[in-house]
Amino acid sequence: MPSQPKKDASYSVDRLLPYVFLCTIGPSVVAASNLFVVKYVMCRYYWTSRGADGIPDPGDERCANRDVQALAGSVLAALATLDGIFSFLSSPYVQSLSDRYGRRPLLVIGPLIATISTGSILLAYYVNNTTIVWILLILTGIFVSASTKAVFLPSLCVADVATDDARTRFYSRMEAVALLGPGTAYIISALVSRYVSNIAVPYFIALGAQIGASLWSYFFIAETRKFPSNHDNSSDDEEEEEEGRGIVAEITESLEAPVKPLKLIWPHRHKGKLHWELFVVALSLFMTTSGTVFIATASLLFLSDKFNFNPENNAWMLAFLTFSRFAYLIILFPFILKFGRAGYNRYLLWKEEKKQADGERQPLVRRDTSAKQEDANYFDVILAFFSVIVDAVALGFVSLSLSYQQVLAAFAIMAFGAGDNPTFKAVFVSYAPPEHSSEALAALDMVFSAAKLASPPLLGSLYAAFVEVGKPQFLFLTAGGLCAMGALLISALIFAKRKFKPTE
Repeated sequence: MPSQPKKDASYSVDRLLPYVFLCTIGPSVVAASNLFVVKYVMCRYYWTSRGADGIPDPGDERCANRDVQALAGSVLAALATLDGIFSFLSSPYVQSLSDRYGRRPLLVIGPLIATISTGSILLAYYVNNTTIVWILLILTGIFVSASTKAVFLPSLCVADVATDDARTRFYSRMEAVALLGPGTAYIISALVSRYVSNIAVPYFIALGAQIGASLWSYFFIAETRKFPSNHDNSSDDEEEEEEGRGIVAEITESLEAPVKPLKLIWPHRHKGKLHWELFVVALSLFMTTSGTVFIATASLLFLSDKFNFNPENNAWMLAFLTFSRFAYLIILFPFILKFGRAGYNRYLLWKEEKKQADGERQPLVRRDTSAKQEDANYFDVILAFFSVIVDAVALGFVSLSLSYQQVLAAFAIMAFGAGDNPTFKAVFVSYAPPEHSSEALAALDMVFSAAKLASPPLLGSLYAAFVEVGKPQFLFLTAGGLCAMGALLISALIFAKRKFKPTE
């Protein structure tokens, strides 16, 4: 039956949603606590290394020392850098391992590895030995990327089971849940900070969510990776071949793993044609992400500096940012996909009929399924373009805001650009050859990680410079400019109207 694969795909994706929700709870519920822990740990280290009498308490006024705050800021930047580096490097290995052994084993293992980061920073708060504290902080920076890789794996599962016309819908549903998790976590964090004095509570919640995600995937998520029918029979032969290749070949393959996905997006010629589309989409994503990924942090700094927001207000602000985007993706975005594509298909049929009416004697060709899928992919390109334009305009409005209510209104407008992430994924897979869909998503995740790595130091230093001249709002104008550059790159795909990957 034709509809059966769609039912199977929808069933598989629905089973992934609780997993994504639990994986995104962990790092978000401890975000505010991590800031407090790092500041206190650096305060303790700073005064102990200077031979001060007694270890400062968390509320000690010595922790407000400017040198302590600068040291804490440097450590937080270093942790973010470690996260970005390991997130960038691990994407191709996660993709390669999941292609080889299946998605499900890594879905189970990923959240358990993330508990190392959660547990390490909690232990650093209680341990007084300086060497152990630094080791624990390094472990935190390295293994925090396991949370993002755990959320990356479901996108591979969607690529395994979804058709072209359903892919964006599934990715938007997953993106909405990925926002619901942090939004819920920020509310929990705000309530815990108000009513519970024990710093460990958010970390226990995070550990519970991560272990719960692992158990959910073990009991309720089926394997989506389809292996060839002779996969089991040929496994012994493959093992013998791998043994024969030797250690050098294995090391070479491991070193080449980060390069393989990037080769896919580099402009190249195939069958006499230059394929540049993936490179343009990747560069557009880099520009857009560089402009938006630091906005949550920048908005907290901006609201704290200009409108005296306290930590609890900041937590509610983060909840507003995430829930507004969640509401758009779960309520409005499916209607835009459904009726927008239907309207676009009617427009194309009208154009064909108009050609016939203008005297062309060619018979009216009935549009087959593959053509409709190509039209759906092209509509995704248009949708990605307008989503990024909305981000750019909204960030421009933030730079013009004179009150925090106007800032909130601008971020409410920005929620209408939340469709950029799912459409970027769908477009990227659409342009990639079918057999390289997982590599394409790994490359996309590497580009996203690179933007996450580049954006904080770039926009952070710009924010400091703008604050010195009394114009912190200019940062949002700069971020909006980066988004506008990303939209300009996507427009090349709209006007080029290049063919997508071939369909059978």
